[in-house]
Amino acid sequence: MTAGGALIRDMILKDLAEVAAMERDIFPDPWTEDMFREALTLNKSVNLVADDGDGSLCGYLCAQAVADEIQIHNVAVATTHRRQGIGRALLEYAEKQGGENGAVCAILEVRITNTAALAMYGQMGYRRIGRRRAYYRKPVCDALVLLKVFDGAPAEETKQDAT
Repeated sequence: MTAGGALIRDMILKDLAEVAAMERDIFPDPWTEDMFREALTLNKSVNLVADDGDGSLCGYLCAQAVADEIQIHNVAVATTHRRQGIGRALLEYAEKQGGENGAVCAILEVRITNTAALAMYGQMGYRRIGRRRAYYRKPVCDALVLLKVFDGAPAEETKQDAT
């Protein structure tokens, strides 16, 4: 799968240093390289990177299928590659893989102040189902809990509240 000139592929061990460096550049409370390494070992995990074709990574996503949902743990796109559809492509690919692992929905948390991400998630069909007060530590900020029910999922399978 490609988006914005980038190839979406599975994350591998040799990607971890670059992914962790990107994480440090983007987030004030970043995951460590060891945390990404652990994500690769999780059962039913979905760990993706966006490769810009010039030997550099420009985005990544870590998620895991748990019970009937795909839990999106981490998604980011380098500032130089934003607004090119890469974040959307990473999410769509993760949703597809999650569905193949039995998920009927996707769930994630996002900073209440991240208006660009909130707009993209809304366009992709995610809706607010809760709020986690002071969820993020650096800086302290609330998170909105968002849910997307996949097409064809039974209504009784949907989550009602995650607060």
